[in-house]
Amino acid sequence: MFTRPFRFERAGQLADACELLRRHGEGAKVIAGGQSLLPLVNLGLAQPDVVIDISRAAAGRDVSVAGGYLTAGALMTHARLAADPLAASGQPLLGAAARKIGNARVRNRGTLGGSLAHSDPAAELPLVMVTLGASYEITDGRGSREVRAEEFHLGFLTSQLAEDELVASATVPILGPGWGWGFQEVSRRDGDFALAAAAALVRISGGVIVESRVAVGGVSDRPVRLADVEIALSGAAPAEIGGRAGPVRGIQPVSDTGASAGYRAHLARVLVQRALAEASNRAGEAA
Repeated sequence: MFTRPFRFERAGQLADACELLRRHGEGAKVIAGGQSLLPLVNLGLAQPDVVIDISRAAAGRDVSVAGGYLTAGALMTHARLAADPLAASGQPLLGAAARKIGNARVRNRGTLGGSLAHSDPAAELPLVMVTLGASYEITDGRGSREVRAEEFHLGFLTSQLAEDELVASATVPILGPGWGWGFQEVSRRDGDFALAAAAALVRISGGVIVESRVAVGGVSDRPVRLADVEIALSGAAPAEIGGRAGPVRGIQPVSDTGASAGYRAHLARVLVQRALAEASNRAGEAA
């Protein structure tokens, strides 16, 4: 596929990029690592008139911790997020998901903000953000707003971003005492998109599960939080996870060349149970 010529502009700050988006309108697209936009261009699914490069913007590359929350800048690469010591100690589920993304090239080029804005339902980072109850800082260069991850991802490659807005950062709660985490996914080959994935957080006290957060990806048009499973797990012993985490409801898997809808539904149930078992084991070790 040959792309048509486009104009290239470089923005030194996110605010400058937002202004360029307003100036050029719907024909403008933003690029940071290029791991979301360029495949769409190569497939002919996106044909921008203007490409705005934010890869050299000064801010948005670090992790910070304050008030029980961890904030990651949108320009952090997946590789840096996976290796960051603050992220590893504050919320290890982030690094675990980042290490599953694509291959080394994708992880070294792709960015947190790019993945969240792209809103692919099979992507790892939107899934863990929904699981964690994350919030995103969205900016148009003149002001910012906060959007919960569950409300931000609207559907397949669709989000709450307006045409002149960018994701500036993502904030998640720090993993507290008694909590454990788990992340599981299945793909046809290493580096492929997940056929299905599951992320889980479990808090154990007195030998029983007192709180949990569970979500699945790749089986609907957005990451899906499993409230029914979370309710069923309340007060359960870790050994009862298999019986309590029954059929996964609220998902809408589709059949494609990768897998049938029925197989994806089966994977979702199996991966949820594995992620919960992994999380409960870690919670038990931390208790």
